[in-house]
Amino acid sequence: MRHPLGISTRLVVALAAIVLLAVAATIGFLSLSSIEHLAKGSATHTVLLDCEYEKFRQIMVRKNATAAIVEQTGMKLLEEKLEDLQLDTQQDDRPLLNAIRGQSKAEVQAVKRLRVSLDDPHIEADELMLRQRADIQNTSMEVITQSVAAAENLESYATTLRATPSGQKTNVELSVSLEVRVTVPKAFTGRADREVQKSAEEGVQEQAKGLQRFVGEHAGKRFILPDLGG
Repeated sequence: MRHPLGISTRLVVALAAIVLLAVAATIGFLSLSSIEHLAKGSATHTVLLDCEYEKFRQIMVRKNATAAIVEQTGMKLLEEKLEDLQLDTQQDDRPLLNAIRGQSKAEVQAVKRLRVSLDDPHIEADELMLRQRADIQNTSMEVITQSVAAAENLESYATTLRATPSGQKTNVELSVSLEVRVTVPKAFTGRADREVQKSAEEGVQEQAKGLQRFVGEHAGKRFILPDLGG
């Protein structure tokens, strides 16, 4: 049997098969060729601490909470520098006495510059510079830590801690987000996304564990003495 153009049907089928194979090969090549991909991950976790907010506030201000929590997330605090500190004692009629008694009503705003080392198989950088902003009020606390600039393939990193009173306990919401630039076959971008998302989820879980452990070490103490060398 011949095609209307004079070509045998068998040849037409053969040519069509060759074209299909060429298309499949092209698609396969494109899916396996490496591309640059920005993998993103974010996670949140809420924990209810068995500690009154006022005591929690004292612990976070007077003890080195930064090092204790950072070192639970695959990092190590190498350097910590205070860039700005503002104290508002207008609501405290006896600021010095209340501070000594652990009943300070002063509101604190602080900015720190942190340098940390990294230990994550998905991140090429060995160190990361962070800026931490803390806003500590009588009824709420917010601490936001963000990367200052990209470090190797780590484009951005940020964590947030928000705490509020909850009866005789303290409710804390933690979040972690990161963006990692990777070079992978196009077909594997989904896997890269999943790996970075896993890093975010594990990071926020470790932060929660570190915070619980850190607060638990001090919550039972009558007086929270400051770390003078912190």
